[in-house]
Amino acid sequence: MEGILTNEAELLQLLRQGDKAAFEEIYHQFRSRLYRTALSKVRTDENAMEIVQEIFLDLWQRRELVQIEDLERYLYTAVKYKVLDFYKKEVQRKLYAESVKLNSLDESSDTEEVLAYNELSQSIFSCIEKLPEKTRVIFELNRIQCQTADEISQMLDIPLRTVEYHITQGLKSLRTNLKDYIIALLLSVTHLL
Repeated sequence: MEGILTNEAELLQLLRQGDKAAFEEIYHQFRSRLYRTALSKVRTDENAMEIVQEIFLDLWQRRELVQIEDLERYLYTAVKYKVLDFYKKEVQRKLYAESVKLNSLDESSDTEEVLAYNELSQSIFSCIEKLPEKTRVIFELNRIQCQTADEISQMLDIPLRTVEYHITQGLKSLRTNLKDYIIALLLSVTHLL
């Protein structure tokens, strides 16, 4: 490839043919902007760099398969989805850590309490897993990672009212699916009185 190509269609055509210089040109044109966007969402340098690297690795590996009409929009959409994947993995890590913590509860605790707590926790996590993907991601960011609705709105670049809607839907679903546990809890409390 001679000189720097600025014609996007030409760059994409050369990329599909495996031209490394075209790939490097795309990388140099977008790397910094994608990094800044990712950094504003994940807030750590390492994670932002990893997201950008994954995007470009994926672009190179799938160069013959992807149909790109607008390169910039394609790359920024890729950032959005990689950020969602990042937070999904973070939530899974936190859930796992919480599960480990639950399993290592003090053995002197009342066995019945531990079993009830574990069963309720599993039911809650199961209900959360059954939520529609977007609702689940937003709900987990809010309730498990303690992100405010404003922070989630900015992070995912969606309207605040959309975030609030998904949080409300998640809470309604939990209330509906966990009503048996709530009734049982109320009955056990009244039994103690």
